[in-house]
Amino acid sequence: MRAEAVVVGGGPAGLIAAWELALDGVDVKVLEEHNAIGEPNHCAGILSVEGLKRIKAPPSTEFVQHEVKGGTAYSPDGTPIRIAGARGRAYVVDRAAFDRYLAWQAEDAGAEITLGCKVYSFLMSDGQVAGVEARDRMVEADVVLDCEGATGALAASIGLPRPDKGVISGVNVEISGMDVEPGMVEVWLGNDVAPGFFAWVAPTGEASARCGLACEAGDSKMLLTSFLRRRFGDVEHTEPVRWLVMKGGPVSKTYGDGILLVGDAAGQTKPTTGGGVIMGGLCAMEAAKIASEALEAGDCSAGFLSRYESAWRGKLGREFTTMLALRRFADGVSDARMNRLFGSLKGSGLEGTLERLVEEGDMDMQSGVIKAALTDPGMIRVLAGSLGRMALGELRGVFNL
Repeated sequence: MRAEAVVVGGGPAGLIAAWELALDGVDVKVLEEHNAIGEPNHCAGILSVEGLKRIKAPPSTEFVQHEVKGGTAYSPDGTPIRIAGARGRAYVVDRAAFDRYLAWQAEDAGAEITLGCKVYSFLMSDGQVAGVEARDRMVEADVVLDCEGATGALAASIGLPRPDKGVISGVNVEISGMDVEPGMVEVWLGNDVAPGFFAWVAPTGEASARCGLACEAGDSKMLLTSFLRRRFGDVEHTEPVRWLVMKGGPVSKTYGDGILLVGDAAGQTKPTTGGGVIMGGLCAMEAAKIASEALEAGDCSAGFLSRYESAWRGKLGREFTTMLALRRFADGVSDARMNRLFGSLKGSGLEGTLERLVEEGDMDMQSGVIKAALTDPGMIRVLAGSLGRMALGELRGVFNL
């Protein structure tokens, strides 16, 4: 069996790449290990309005469950800061339905998707990736797009880097019949809740929500059980679904002879939130563009395919770097200091400033709002008072402010 391009993995990055390749007339095959697209659901499912536009996926009742206009963040001691906007900023989506939409889009353009087909290794020819080997088939290809997900096992097998920093444990459940504020996402901080990250409550309807957390330490499922009890009391929920959340930023190299690493396999997620659908999708679009050009030129060498890394780093590198710097700083802030920060923000009346910053900011391209916050006089006073001037100076220095 042969194709011009093989995509390993039928998640959003792989499906977007396949769609773009098929639109260019490339003979592309997608091999997905699970028996159904979008399952299991590995995501909180919060996608920004701007992000969906960027990956050319207009919101649809096929997958949109709820519109988000704001959120409430809770400090470790439970102090809330509520930020509500006048317009919709994001959607809570049914990820399985969203992925199926992307699959339909790719197939409609001409891509071929095979389910229940786990790829175990790459085919090699003279040191170059020349296809893939699955349980019941081999597929030769001129170029392979590795969208296998966070494990990066296939990439590592041929000496390419795999995500190994900031890979933490995530877990999700669905609840119903509970009191949740429509249009408002909740974020809960604290080492007792979710050490090294946060917990979330994302409304999926008037009285239903997707709840989850990610953590660096402890058992994610046990921590989620404790959080649900704290937030809702006794509540019935669906079977927990675990997955890997990545907050460590992109890997150092995302190309090789005959191969491109895309999406979670390349660490192309937001270090601040772990979200990878939009950033991974944007990188997938760049990967498809370069792969198509390589096929047209008859040159799928690492030299040609390195253009992919130059392209996505040129467009998104600053965003990844900025978000990673903020994540590393936040990871070093103790619960006590975080409590002081929340108390100072509420006491100084800066919630209006925060609303303005969020309203003007971008959920995916976060460098602008981060720098705006670090140059606002009121925010500087509060940050200096709660975090300390040395810590604030260190943070501002990271952004050359």
